[in-house]
This record gives sequence, structure tokens and C-alpha cells, in this order.
Amino acid sequence: VQLCVALTDAAGNDDELFTVEYCGMNCTKKEDGTWTGCTGKKGGCKCYHENGKGDGLCLSTVYTDFCQYGPPSDSEIEAAKPRNTDTLSQ
Repeated sequence: VQLCVALTDAAGNDDELFTVEYCGMNCTKKEDGTWTGCTGKKGGCKCYHENGKGDGLCLSTVYTDFCQYGPPSDSEIEAAKPRNTDTLSQ
């Protein structure tokens, strides 16, 4: 699995994350001008190519804006910790 992660710097905001993942296949331009489909990631893969080129890469992209989430409180962190299975079974 190949994964590329980049923090967006255009807005100068470190709370934004853009993730690109290679879907394990390439796409090619067909004679009728359409492109072969990209499968995988439940339809989340798309063909990305340069203008004038006949081949491209199937990639999955995700943009995350962490500003939509508030800062975690200590109680939220404590609640998210894995619990000891011995404690849960009693």
C-alpha cells in the first residue's frame, strides 16, 4: 500500500490534511476518448492523468479539515483508552 500525506500550506493552516493513496492500478485512455475505470475503495478510486498523456494513476483522495473537531478533553482521552479485558469481564 502506498500512501502520501501532505499538510496543506496554501492557507497556512496546519489543521488541514490531504491524503492520497494509490489504488494498485493504472488507467488508460481508450480510442473513443474515455478512460478505463478504476475499481477499489468502494468506488473511491478515480483516474488522475496529465493533459495530453494516454495513461494515468488510479488514486483515492481524502481531504480532512480538523477545525471541525473541537480539542479533546482529558475525559475524552481517558474514555477512549483501551480497557483491560479482565476489568470488563467482572
